Amino acid sequence: MELVIVAHIRKGAGKGVCRKLRKEGKIPAILYGKNEKNINLWVDEREFLKILPKIAKRSPVLNLKIEEENQEFPVILKALQKNPINQKFIHIDFQKIHPEEKIIVNCPVVLKGTPIGVKMGGILDQHLYSIPIKGKIADIPPYIEIDISNLKMGYSIHINELNWEKIEPVLPPDTPILSILTPKKIEEIAPTAEEVKEPEVIKEKKEEKEEEE
Repeated sequence: MELVIVAHIRKGAGKGVCRKLRKEGKIPAILYGKNEKNINLWVDEREFLKILPKIAKRSPVLNLKIEEENQEFPVILKALQKNPINQKFIHIDFQKIHPEEKIIVNCPVVLKGTPIGVKMGGILDQHLYSIPIKGKIADIPPYIEIDISNLKMGYSIHINELNWEKIEPVLPPDTPILSILTPKKIEEIAPTAEEVKEPEVIKEKKEEKEEEE
């Protein structure tokens, strides 16, 4: 299912215009692309917050509909800016993608099934929760599903073990995606009491600095 975000043409630019939009419950945005003219936009904050959880669970490929021009085309959600104080979104960057253009995006990893090794007492150790892939926008999947039902204890799944069609992974072929650790291996990884160090006391350092001043 394709995700569609509705945007509107933003009249004017600058901090004053953007500040006014935010007070009205709108998020300033911009659309750009290869050999494309930048377009200033805004999206409704409430509508964006509704769709955001769906975006977080899949690759950032969306359809952007510009209401005033009755146009809809594929884009990727390139950047999100937040206010560091109230954590509200203050700006969105969309990148327009042409059908023949190859792009690189992070595609989420979705695991299917319970490994045999886990049923026998092993621990699932997932190294990658998303995989950077390259391909045409029409070939980018919403997520990469991996069936791990038959994975035994002590075994791993690497990039080169997946079936890549029309898209290609950016990471080296021998990159591990996940492993099933044996109890012995878990013990080796766990730090001993001697290896555990006390955390730094930042407050004391700060006080020392103040005293020096």
